[in-house]
Amino acid sequence: MSKSIELTVKVNPIWVEYVSDVLIEKIGCSGVVTDEKIYKDEVVIKDNSGIVKGYKAFVEGIPLNTQEIQNILFQERQKLVSSGIVEANLGEWTLSSIEISDDEWAHSWKKYWHPQKISEKVVICPSWEDYNAGDDEIIISLDPGSAFGTGTHPTTRLCVQALEKVIPDYTSFKIADIGTGSGILAVAGIKLGADFAVGVDNDASVISVAVENAEKNNVAGKCKFYTGIASDVKGEYEIVVANILAHVLIEAMPELVPLVMQGGKLILSGIILEKSQDVQDSCVQHGLKIVEVLQEDSWVAIIAEK
Repeated sequence: MSKSIELTVKVNPIWVEYVSDVLIEKIGCSGVVTDEKIYKDEVVIKDNSGIVKGYKAFVEGIPLNTQEIQNILFQERQKLVSSGIVEANLGEWTLSSIEISDDEWAHSWKKYWHPQKISEKVVICPSWEDYNAGDDEIIISLDPGSAFGTGTHPTTRLCVQALEKVIPDYTSFKIADIGTGSGILAVAGIKLGADFAVGVDNDASVISVAVENAEKNNVAGKCKFYTGIASDVKGEYEIVVANILAHVLIEAMPELVPLVMQGGKLILSGIILEKSQDVQDSCVQHGLKIVEVLQEDSWVAIIAEK
């Protein structure tokens, strides 16, 4: 029976998505599980937050260098400290590892994720589960693969909630999703009435996941996904959404703002509360007006207008 190595990292719950990205991008995990809050009808029913598990292939005769992995984690943690994040708010980022069968990995990957209503209308449903939609509910069937954006993290939920708030302002609209990951926001935009959505991500490996998720939801004809960053996107859009980290949003602001049509909205998330004002200030400096700031736990989403 083939085996994998399960890496477990302890973090402050608000940084599980960031550490998940490190495990995939820097350490080479084939997938991650985040034991975070489980929601039912927008109410927390289980909270096992603060643990991220990554999975690497087991290679016979080649021992895992756990010290090297721990060093990578600490280096990434230090980058956040250097960017101004308070160290006490990051958690330990300590590592442990065990060998498991691939069957265990496949089961572990799915057992924490069930249908979740993440906004007034949108329900995220794993592709392997069934869900009977209620009145006015919009179902998004999702298989995140190794990409990010399952709807379980506050940043994703806040983005979808922000979309629902701004979409009624437009009778016809297009969406640009910067840092698309699983494609969830582009797909949600189409399901909520967008004419077209483009999604870009600097990680080429997630594009196929986004395409598959668009196909699962019968919106592939209205979505286009490709590898890139904000500056690679052409044209103007009524709604631009970017769910990235605060310092990246600030750096990318000169490329994000030109994508927004006059009178359009820029939705920004992935922002920890203590960095919210910095991102708002950057928006204003680039000629935008702050419309609303949404918050869940220690994360915020900003709605700005051009």
